[in-house]
Amino acid sequence: MKTLITHSLKLTEAQKSQLAALGLEIVYQQDTAPVAQPEQFELVICYDLFSSNDLSKFSSLKYIQLTSVGVDHLPLAEIERRGILLRNARGVASVPIAEFVLGGVLQIYKKNRQFWQNQQQHQWKRLHGIQELAGKQVCIVGAGSIGCELAKRFAAFDARVIGVNPSPVSSPWFAEVWPPERLAEALGQADIVVLSLPLRPETQHLFNAERLAQLKPGALLVNVARGPIVDEQALLASLQSGHLQGAVLDVFEQEPLPAASPLWDLPSVVLTPHNAFLSEGKDARLFEIVQQNVRDWLSLAGR
Repeated sequence: MKTLITHSLKLTEAQKSQLAALGLEIVYQQDTAPVAQPEQFELVICYDLFSSNDLSKFSSLKYIQLTSVGVDHLPLAEIERRGILLRNARGVASVPIAEFVLGGVLQIYKKNRQFWQNQQQHQWKRLHGIQELAGKQVCIVGAGSIGCELAKRFAAFDARVIGVNPSPVSSPWFAEVWPPERLAEALGQADIVVLSLPLRPETQHLFNAERLAQLKPGALLVNVARGPIVDEQALLASLQSGHLQGAVLDVFEQEPLPAASPLWDLPSVVLTPHNAFLSEGKDARLFEIVQQNVRDWLSLAGR
């Protein structure tokens, strides 16, 4: 089977051999490079291939395997219309993202930035107002794979974790999982709100000025989902007014974040360049997910 794999899937020689053993005739290329003879490929493993290649020219395509979790960058309507199977890499980054969130929250709660500034100035200075995670209420909006890993870690710190999700979730780490209709209630009770939901038309600017005003005064907002879920100007106003204690942000409405953005200079913000998903275990985890998904598809297709 003719298969196109872009370099977004980093493979060892042994891993290439394992995929070839499944009966794949593999062509490798850069993710955004033009594809020669796209009509020959039945399977594509990629991230952003279709931003620079016309999907309609892949006339034989039956299956797209993404190397990412998010699918909002794809021509989803055409994929659905043509009946092309689409699989993402669900779970590949759940562990590093959950660890990133915990670390970001603790940076603010434990005043790490202030201690680092004192260390640079050789100042022996105790700081008061250090906060504990124990006893806090955490609201995780989007209780999928990432949300479950987040709940596990916050629960281990004796926080009470509420999930907000459109469908039921089976996880021992959530005290409760509420439907989206109770989002305002959950926000009003939470000390920490973490966004890990997908970007869809109905979630764009879901966290606008009105929604941010529903958060408990002094709460932390964490966004590791997609930047456009949050109205950045409304978030900035909420931070500057002191309604929110702080924010941990890995995603932004415009990426890279413009150098002129006031978010760079707010001491209450922990800011990273869409980096939370990267970790030492990501490549090995991604290969296992991709290999298993391809194997399952070939089995169902009788190949």
